[in-house]
Amino acid sequence: MATDALQANRLARARTVITTDGEVDDQNSLIRALLYANEMDLAGIVLTSSMYHYAGDPQASIEPYRWTGTSWLYRVLDAYEQVYPNLCVHAAGYPTPRFLRTHTKIGNIANKGEMEQVTEGSEFLKQLFLDDDPRTLYVQTWGGTNTTARALKSIEEEFAGTSAWASVRKKVCDKLVIYIILDQDESYSAYIAKAWPEIAVLNDASNFWHFAYAWQLHPDELNTTLHAVWEGEHIAAAKGPLMGLYALMGDGKTVEGELDEEQRGWDSYLTANPNYERYDFISEGDSPSFLYLVDVGLRSLEDPRWGGWGGRFGVDGCNTVADFDPYSRQFEASYTLTRWFDDLQNDFAARAGWSCASRFEDANHPPRVCVAEGVDVSAVPGERVTLTAVGTDPDGDELSYRWWRYFEADSYGFAAPQLEDQSMGMLLDRTAAVEDPGAYDTLALEGANDRQVSFVVPSDARTGDTIHLVAEVCDNGTPRLTRYQRVVVRVAAGV
Repeated sequence: MATDALQANRLARARTVITTDGEVDDQNSLIRALLYANEMDLAGIVLTSSMYHYAGDPQASIEPYRWTGTSWLYRVLDAYEQVYPNLCVHAAGYPTPRFLRTHTKIGNIANKGEMEQVTEGSEFLKQLFLDDDPRTLYVQTWGGTNTTARALKSIEEEFAGTSAWASVRKKVCDKLVIYIILDQDESYSAYIAKAWPEIAVLNDASNFWHFAYAWQLHPDELNTTLHAVWEGEHIAAAKGPLMGLYALMGDGKTVEGELDEEQRGWDSYLTANPNYERYDFISEGDSPSFLYLVDVGLRSLEDPRWGGWGGRFGVDGCNTVADFDPYSRQFEASYTLTRWFDDLQNDFAARAGWSCASRFEDANHPPRVCVAEGVDVSAVPGERVTLTAVGTDPDGDELSYRWWRYFEADSYGFAAPQLEDQSMGMLLDRTAAVEDPGAYDTLALEGANDRQVSFVVPSDARTGDTIHLVAEVCDNGTPRLTRYQRVVVRVAAGV
């Protein structure tokens, strides 16, 4: 690909930086994130701390707590370097190993919430926050916000009281979106929320648990790709140095610095927790923060309320919206994430295959889909709307089509419940009972299992209402891969 095209491709992707405290699920999430590093413009990785993991400080008499060290991060980068040539066979845009190494920094790790020290990591974030790249910068927060807070504090200390302060402050507030997985230290509430309240926040305080340690709590129909049978076949058996670092229940791996009772790779953990089987999924609680950025056609970056592989959010940026779970037959905040599990896990398995396949034809690749009529359509009440999905597959696989209405994300008809905002709490899920589940989606789609679908805009639709239709295209490769195209139909005033 020509240099100009490569640059255009980079600029079209969401720009992001990862901050992580190095828990076992962070390590798993980083492995998956690197397999998807071509789908985002990864500006860097910063090791930080949290209330659950910190390095300690002998000079301040602070003992380390569950600290997994720093070497794990470089082991993952070394493994990425080994599989990098294979990944580049299957997709363009992967960052070079050298780039990742030079953009990986150690931040504030001494204690939970420690934000007084100016560190290599905080200075790196400060540079990113102040640079002239006009794109949104998504700050993925897999641990605490303390290194981010220190970077912001350093900006405040340098510019507050100067003639440049107002413009610098606006620039930073306009640029940043902090995606917080839980609230793992006090630095957000104590400093960022007070000193920088204009910075946008996506607060995943509950949904992430369901792709983390609470995955066994939801209906088993959602767990097919998390159980040992699937994980053993597709993940434990995956070849290559990068996937060899991925942790599963009872796989024999040891996490440096972790408590003995948290060593989920040990047989003793399986004995003490018989609800798990060897090779069951452990956790990737931080992955929703980058899956949110991956463009699979759901357009979630256009509006957090629309939903995608990273879940769906309320207008407040919190887990206050719910989707209807057909298995539990109630509205659940977690289903905005769990509804995608099969698709995103199959996609992960395919990319694990990329990492050890040196030939394009030896792995499966996702189909592509567009809609001939466009992705934003205007129609009046009573008008018939026809939409045509056009799918292609790089492997020549046979494609199947399905159209469905993402009714919870649109504004016509049934109003999905808004749930109470628990802010930065630790609630595992938010649910609402359904009195009449048959009433939630009454829009009739003709040709829902074909390339072309049509429907009549209801006569009671109001001007400005939206109806969200999703074209879902699945190939017949191994594993089966799925992509989508969301179309937003906006109701216009009738003649």
